[in-house]
Amino acid sequence: MTRKIITALLFIVCSCSAALAGGVTNIKEVVNKSSKAVRVSAWDNKTLLENGHRNLISTSVIAAGADWRGDMWVPWADNKKQFRSHFISIEIFEASPTRPSRVLVFGAYQTGEEIRSSLVRDRTSNQGEEVYLIEDEYAANAPRVDGEWRSGGDRRVIFFDKPDGSVGFKFEKYGR
Repeated sequence: MTRKIITALLFIVCSCSAALAGGVTNIKEVVNKSSKAVRVSAWDNKTLLENGHRNLISTSVIAAGADWRGDMWVPWADNKKQFRSHFISIEIFEASPTRPSRVLVFGAYQTGEEIRSSLVRDRTSNQGEEVYLIEDEYAANAPRVDGEWRSGGDRRVIFFDKPDGSVGFKFEKYGR
């Protein structure tokens, strides 16, 4: 009888932990329907980064109306330490002829069964500079990404103009 109870408890614990862990999320396409240029970059592999090697998968800059296709996994980050080397930077470039370009930088990561993202920087920069985020920019309570926020499976990221003139983005299932 005791053995059956222990087996049942182990089954319940394993089932609960499996339910909390999401699957691998792969960005297959980035579609820029906005009026601004954008870039999505995934930083992953702590060992390579700490030894001075770049381990970056990036879309390069995507012009307004253009798109990118490929494979870019959404890195896992359950805390600041993991975020230090496992994140996605999402950059929205707002060019201006009279002042330096403004760049909105969002940090994104996967935790459990959720993909989360938050604004981490609003700065001036040029499009040639790659953005590496730091662990203090990790937000444990960052909101889920708009659209398909559950982890696991193939995704498309769509950038679009909002009525207030800003640019938004959402994740949706790829291959609909």
